[in-house]
Amino acid sequence: MVEDRPTPQRETDLVAELARALDAEDYGAARCLIAAECVFETGAAVVQGVEPIVASYAASGAWAKRTFEEVRYESRVEPIDDHTVAVEFTDYLMAAGHGWHRYRCRQEFTFGDDGRVIRIVHRELPGEREDLQAFLDRCGIQR
Repeated sequence: MVEDRPTPQRETDLVAELARALDAEDYGAARCLIAAECVFETGAAVVQGVEPIVASYAASGAWAKRTFEEVRYESRVEPIDDHTVAVEFTDYLMAAGHGWHRYRCRQEFTFGDDGRVIRIVHRELPGEREDLQAFLDRCGIQR
């Protein structure tokens, strides 16, 4: 646990660590960086609490592994203000006979006084969700 409120640079580093953990599907490491009372605004729902949030990320990862032949993740971190850091997540999804598809989204992570993430906001990038849905439709995949 972080004792003092981290500096903005330290928060950026912590979000980079969280993004790497999510990219590696290391949910134990991710869990340590998220506050117990964290709220995750997914765009479709609001998920509250570290365990349901981690379970949400894990369920998405499990679905991708079951659905696609290969899945690769990468992320890029960008500070927004003193206590919020954005991550652009990129998922590369390979479906047999249909090739690769790249899906990108942005999530904003806000820190509380204890140095853990207290709020996550998922933001769709223009056209990304529609392109993903078109790819899933071409592949005959329903979600």
